[in-house]
Amino acid sequence: MICLVLVSLLLITAYTTAVCVKCKGVPYSISETFYRLEHKLWFGATMFLTAGLLMPAILEVTPESYQFTAFLACGGMFLIGVAPNFREGIERPIHVAGAILCLVFSQVWVALTCPWFLMVWIVYVIYTVVMMARHVTDRALSDFLRTKPMFWVEVTALVVTYMVLLWSM
Repeated sequence: MICLVLVSLLLITAYTTAVCVKCKGVPYSISETFYRLEHKLWFGATMFLTAGLLMPAILEVTPESYQFTAFLACGGMFLIGVAPNFREGIERPIHVAGAILCLVFSQVWVALTCPWFLMVWIVYVIYTVVMMARHVTDRALSDFLRTKPMFWVEVTALVVTYMVLLWSM
């Protein structure tokens, strides 16, 4: 099972890194990379494979009483892959629902499995405060959005989830 987790981790890491390098910077969210790709199938394939490889391992280490959290987190990522176009049409609500499921239930799973790993979120908060302090304007919201919070929230959620899963194995 650890091989599945490591391949899943490698896949999402390689995809996100490659898109950041290709686009010469951090996007506003991982989902936004869909619009930057020439071959759009890469996004959906990455989301599906990441979640599909992760699901057997995360379900195996999760007690039955809250396995639904792991299932919904991975299921959310499947929905993101099915509906990558979050800007318009029928795909928008599907994508948004998938993103909420993935983010919320992955962190609920973390909280139920090993809550002290949630302290990693402090790094995100410190990063945000430091980056906002570097670009102080008269508009706090624009300073906050300049930090690309959604991207870093997604990355933090992934990092924390994989850390707990690898620690639990």
